[in-house]
Amino acid sequence: MLREIGIALIEVSQPTPIVESRLRTIAARYTSLPVRVVALPTMVMIQIGDDIYQIEGSTRSSLQLDAAGRIDAIASLADAGAISPSAAVTAVQKARRLPPRFGVPARIAGYAITTLGFGMIINPTWASLPAYLFLGLVVGGIVQLSRPLPSLSPVLPTLAAMTVTVLANTFVDATAHDGLLRVISPALVATLPGMSLTIGAMELASSQIVSGSSRLVYGLSQLAMLLFGVAIGLHIVGYKESPTESAVMGEWSLYVAIVVVSVGLYIYLSAPTGSLIWIMAAVAVATLAQSAASTVMSNSHAGFVGAFVAVPFALLASRVKTSPPGIVMLLAAFWSLVPGALSFVSVGQAAAGGGGADVGSLAATGAAILSIALGTLVGWSIFYTIDSRMPWSQSFAEQG
Repeated sequence: MLREIGIALIEVSQPTPIVESRLRTIAARYTSLPVRVVALPTMVMIQIGDDIYQIEGSTRSSLQLDAAGRIDAIASLADAGAISPSAAVTAVQKARRLPPRFGVPARIAGYAITTLGFGMIINPTWASLPAYLFLGLVVGGIVQLSRPLPSLSPVLPTLAAMTVTVLANTFVDATAHDGLLRVISPALVATLPGMSLTIGAMELASSQIVSGSSRLVYGLSQLAMLLFGVAIGLHIVGYKESPTESAVMGEWSLYVAIVVVSVGLYIYLSAPTGSLIWIMAAVAVATLAQSAASTVMSNSHAGFVGAFVAVPFALLASRVKTSPPGIVMLLAAFWSLVPGALSFVSVGQAAAGGGGADVGSLAATGAAILSIALGTLVGWSIFYTIDSRMPWSQSFAEQG
């Protein structure tokens, strides 16, 4: 049971310190023997007593929010000792094989809608809207059609970046007048390594050196693959920087973007039934907090506030009877913070031949990633420290 739950949590992007902590909590419900747990980004190792060992590895990752929510719910039952080990194993195995709620055409459309919403957050200009939608459909098609061919996963970032660069520079950028990198970055959100870099930074902050450093190296390699794809696309068609910018949308565009991103993520990530309102609320909390913080601090550090506020909101909202598990809202909130897009715009200036990719811009990129990771870690720690001392938590523990 511990092995199956552990590897399933890793597959749905749970940081290794949280996986280890949850497995130790679960183990205490089912055995009095000493339990040792080691979680890595692709492996979990468990020892019960001196003679029982279990090792499981997986290079698979899942973007499905319904699967993540179901796995988290099973783990919560095991946290309380409310499910038998055999039933937990069967339930987790079914959750790991859960098919997407929507078909391929719907998921491609959902990705395009998400791209449109992220474009309205990153670069809200009227002329760019058709570009976001068009490029989102292209990359969404590439991502979905490559899923049956896992051997293409290593080259997917390069292929997607090259394709959208060629299309944007040839057909889109000349009319959008908003800069190539700003036009293509929302469409590449699925291949950007923002989640890997953020979780890696969280793990390093938690003294998980092996997991954190390996995720950071993986994230940086993914970012390098994206830049390589952009460079190839620029070499094919050349690049001419747009001399003008199109009209910017009003401040209301941020609120519209929250709705658009939430609907797109709900479809593309196969969110659980009835979770749209809750996902929209989580995205709104993270995005609006980040936007408000950017008025008093740099954009690179505003992600701290967005992540810090999103964590307690998701964990508290998950206790409402009609809400999905907290991990569903948390993952949606992390997507809305777009750390990977910020990294790509800053570092990608080098591939575009711009002069803005100096040490300062790279430092701002690192600060954006670390601020989101630190905000998540601090929010998580403070919430559980306070929550564990509340009367309701103590009464739950006594009942358990």
